[in-house]
Amino acid sequence: MLTAPLDAYWEEALIGQADHYQIEIDGRGVGFYCINSDKQLVAFHVSPKSQHQGEETLSHIIDKHGVTTALAGTNDPFFLSLCLDRATSVRVHTLLFRDLSKVNLELDGFGELTFELASEKDFAEVLDHTVASSGSIDTESIETGYENLEGYLRSVMDQHHLFVLRADGELIATSECRISKTQEPYADVGMIVGVDHRRKGVGSYILHRTKEFCYERDARPICSCEEGNIGSKKAIVKAGFVAYHRIVQVELDG
Repeated sequence: MLTAPLDAYWEEALIGQADHYQIEIDGRGVGFYCINSDKQLVAFHVSPKSQHQGEETLSHIIDKHGVTTALAGTNDPFFLSLCLDRATSVRVHTLLFRDLSKVNLELDGFGELTFELASEKDFAEVLDHTVASSGSIDTESIETGYENLEGYLRSVMDQHHLFVLRADGELIATSECRISKTQEPYADVGMIVGVDHRRKGVGSYILHRTKEFCYERDARPICSCEEGNIGSKKAIVKAGFVAYHRIVQVELDG
């Protein structure tokens, strides 16, 4: 059972795109687990009445599927604790942030700023901005799978909220707000800053503006970043967030 929410990437992509299996004990469905294409165990849940069999059940899953790695959150203490019992090594994979404090940030030296919802006329520029800012997306990633970037951006525009931040008309950053339908009242927020505009406070500023949008709709913003992404972490913290939970990568014994 989660003690705090997961953001959309973990809920929809990592877990949502994994293979799902039901856990049965004595012919009764008592839980589920999920294994991704890299044979990583990314979710494990059993009902409270069956948790006394959790260790045995997890061992069976590890042996059955040849699982060598688990990704478990500190917001899922039962799953994480069982994995730690089988751990050969542990490292922090992702930081999970919740909002801690209200901030009032200004962005100086950029001329006239506009922050508004993206429209269809912005789409091609937003797509180019996202590709250029990633530095690693190839043509196949833009067009296929969960990494169907064009489809993803359209889904955010159509079903959620995608913002553009412009300075004197130039697009310098984008952000998104995905108000969760499964983890109310939380909203996942994220930002992408153009390469030429990083380390200037742009990321924190656009997150601050996106937070305001969330609170105007009674939504509580959350976000995440990989542990090694120092730039994103600094921007997120400056925007008033705190890394309250972690996703931990646990290497398991055989």
